[in-house]
Amino acid sequence: MLTTTTLIPLLSFLALASASPLALTKRYSGVKIQSYRDHKCLSPISDSTSDGTLVTTVDCANAKTWDINPGSGSVILHGVGLALDAGTGADNNEIVKLWTSYPTLFQQTWYLTGDNRIAITGGNQCLDEGDNGPQTYQCTTGNTNQIWNIIEGGGSGPVPSASVSPSASASASQSSAAPSSTGVPPGTVFKDPGYGSRRIHPVGRNDLCVTVSSGSPATGQQVNVAYCVANDSPYAKAQLWNITQGQNDQGIALSPATSSSLCLDVGYNPGSGSRLFVEDCSRGSLQHWDYLGDKVILHGRDLCLDLQKDSKPVRSQPIDIIASLQVWQCFPDNTQQIFTLLDI
Repeated sequence: MLTTTTLIPLLSFLALASASPLALTKRYSGVKIQSYRDHKCLSPISDSTSDGTLVTTVDCANAKTWDINPGSGSVILHGVGLALDAGTGADNNEIVKLWTSYPTLFQQTWYLTGDNRIAITGGNQCLDEGDNGPQTYQCTTGNTNQIWNIIEGGGSGPVPSASVSPSASASASQSSAAPSSTGVPPGTVFKDPGYGSRRIHPVGRNDLCVTVSSGSPATGQQVNVAYCVANDSPYAKAQLWNITQGQNDQGIALSPATSSSLCLDVGYNPGSGSRLFVEDCSRGSLQHWDYLGDKVILHGRDLCLDLQKDSKPVRSQPIDIIASLQVWQCFPDNTQQIFTLLDI
């Protein structure tokens, strides 16, 4: 368990609970829920399920699937109807289990946040991947044990045959090779349509683009790295951004030609390990970035766009995720924090 540092205030969850646009967008049915910490997925401890069955984490290829919606609601074992239950929902280190679903019951009402936390609505406990598996633990800024990825399309999680080089985020002294030195096969490089509609590339990989993972941008959807697609692809709108070299204290919106109302966001309480997503461009300084030199920096904070350490490709539909993105404390010469634009 990570040491508790700055706690996510209860008020932040109350504010999130009122953010109804999230609940009105994507609804996930039959998906796997994967821990950022160890890449294992939530699943009942046995195939025989009933009230009280313990929920653990297993290899994603063998995991059961869940129904979960962005925003507040129940997390339901797909096709079974039993809910993820947190005991009291108010204490650290409680096991999580299956129980008959009682919608709005406190310990069964979870909030899937835009930065990939699953928290008890109105409380201060988050779903947490501890040393012995999933548990509840007080929500803590920067605690990557509390990050969970949604895997759609029956995917089994990280693809073992290719990987992206590790980030230097683990320590200030550690550095790593650029993504171009990895086993990820090269893709196609495409010319950007023009100013205000640019692709953002990890250094040395102009075939890879910062992309809204769903391919169809909507509020609350995660941003990662995928292969670039052609300008006339229906998914190009997910990877064309209004970004300018040298910008200071400005939002990074999806191209006005596609979805100008959605901006790159990192959540209410960002810290090292917070994930990226798109949100309505109305949150002011929460969405302001500097792109000075070759780093994309959250304005006023020492947090940089960062290729996640040990990130591996994940199969998903309609776009495979090649590498995961996060923000992390900025370090000089960390190649995992260098992002480039092609010349127009």
